[in-house]
Amino acid sequence: MKILILGGSGIQGSASAWDLLQMQPDAQIILADTDEEALEKKARWLGSSRVATRVVDARDKTQLSRLITQQDCQLVISSVPWTVTLPPVEAAIDAGVHFIDYGLYQNREFDKRLSEFDEKAREAQVTIIPSCGVAPGLTNMLAAYGAAQLDRVNKVHIYVGGIPEKPTPPLDYKAVWSLEGVWTQFFEECRIVQDGEFTTVDAGSGLEKLQFEDIGELEAAFTDGLGTLLHMYKDPVFEGVEEVFEKTIRYPGHYDKVMLLKDCGLLDTEPVTVDGKEVSPRAVLTALLDDKLRLDKEERDMTVLRVRVSGTQDGKTRSHIYDMVDYRDLDSGILSMGRTTGYTGSILAPLVCEGKIGHRGVVMPEKLGAERDLFEKMLDEYAKRDITIKSKTQ
Repeated sequence: MKILILGGSGIQGSASAWDLLQMQPDAQIILADTDEEALEKKARWLGSSRVATRVVDARDKTQLSRLITQQDCQLVISSVPWTVTLPPVEAAIDAGVHFIDYGLYQNREFDKRLSEFDEKAREAQVTIIPSCGVAPGLTNMLAAYGAAQLDRVNKVHIYVGGIPEKPTPPLDYKAVWSLEGVWTQFFEECRIVQDGEFTTVDAGSGLEKLQFEDIGELEAAFTDGLGTLLHMYKDPVFEGVEEVFEKTIRYPGHYDKVMLLKDCGLLDTEPVTVDGKEVSPRAVLTALLDDKLRLDKEERDMTVLRVRVSGTQDGKTRSHIYDMVDYRDLDSGILSMGRTTGYTGSILAPLVCEGKIGHRGVVMPEKLGAERDLFEKMLDEYAKRDITIKSKTQ
């Protein structure tokens, strides 16, 4: 099984590679990215003769197709930024190989061209699984898994977030990605389903409190993270659903602090003149906070997740609730956000390559979650990696 991992020097791609090497003794991994030095560093960290590296520009479809074909890959895992996700999926289809992605559905052009990609993938007899990391991805599969156990679904509520193990000033938050992504989520148009129809709400609104065992109180507010559920909420498995949303989890008080920064104009990108010089308030704030909000090598991050699916079963009101709290693995150094995102891809990869996922075309994560036997095998695989998803029914 030969797998090409795009964005292989990053947090998610390298986690996928590490897990495949641990769990799949026949896996051959090709790490591909733009930075040769970063790739070599990751290869040394992985420490396996089953790893090769290639420098490639993910924006160049022709270059990607040539690499996939020359290396005789069976599958591509893409962890590149959503802004450059289209060339990789096009290259995989052209080369006739399967494709798993962590952020494709954030690219709205993919949504517009969904039927085109689905038709081409079916013709090429390949499987394309878009936006299947932790969120969107695992959250969407859990939503469908719960929905498939109900006669009728009324509500799907998704709460998920990456936070430090302990809240620390000034924002009770530490970043594992760029701060630009943290700020951007406060300006996004958040797409949700209300009264059975698509609508939008303001980012950071809808603040609510949550209780998690062994953690205590957290808070969550609207963000634009439903991914493929924006397409799948009208699928038969979600028949009758009236309300679908995703909210990002943080420590209490975080949203008030960031909204204050926003209200003061400190997250604005439009330059202002200070002492005769033009400066971007956001750029200045990012420069001031970047070190303060950077997770230290010995700190653990957490991924906290709750999916609640409510409806009726046998004429009775019922809710299926799934909770997950995962921590950074300090032995390997892999962040929890890397584990929960990257391991989702590395769990799916052999299932696709071995034909256990036989669907062809664009296969939404919800389709996998709705297949109870298949998804329960996936849950077993998460558990083998000490990622435990607790479930309860109310």
